[in-house]
Amino acid sequence: MNTILVKNISNVYSILIVLYVTVFVLDKLVFKGLLLDWAGGKSFNNMHSKEWYRLLTGSFFHQNILHLLGNAYGIYFVGVILENKIGSWKFLAIYLIGNIAAYTVYSLFADYTKGTGASPGIYALIACIIILHLYNKEFLNLQFGNWPANYTFAYLILGNLYGMGAFIVHILGFSFGTIITLIFLFLNLLI
Repeated sequence: MNTILVKNISNVYSILIVLYVTVFVLDKLVFKGLLLDWAGGKSFNNMHSKEWYRLLTGSFFHQNILHLLGNAYGIYFVGVILENKIGSWKFLAIYLIGNIAAYTVYSLFADYTKGTGASPGIYALIACIIILHLYNKEFLNLQFGNWPANYTFAYLILGNLYGMGAFIVHILGFSFGTIITLIFLFLNLLI
């Protein structure tokens, strides 16, 4: 039954892009930043009680149109490469765990009040792509010379130039993506 449900909905990466854009438009144009105040990422020392939801919801906000476009294209091209190979639920699991785990660790050590961006989850998925390519080139043969591979590689490098906070959460996302992928491989859940 679950397999039928997944095949009848759009790809997860498409749904995520719609969520990114919807949250961006609502926050910037309709609510004038109030949504970010209510649900944007915050470090633990700045959260009020029971605001743990911010570890998830902050990843759907973006600082500006360039940030939004970078992550929308990032999840799109990563999705094109990976989602049909591993399945929508595993794709979503790696993405969400990568985001939540990275922001949880970052929130322990950083002091911030307006955390935004989906990139830790995207970096977790990029780690999955690299590991699967190295593990079994017949399953996932990643070759440069096409938009998905080229953009993903550029995103992997250029996304780290956004500042030290971005660099740290990207490393955390990539690290958690590596751990999750290795666990899934050990449990024979990916290939």
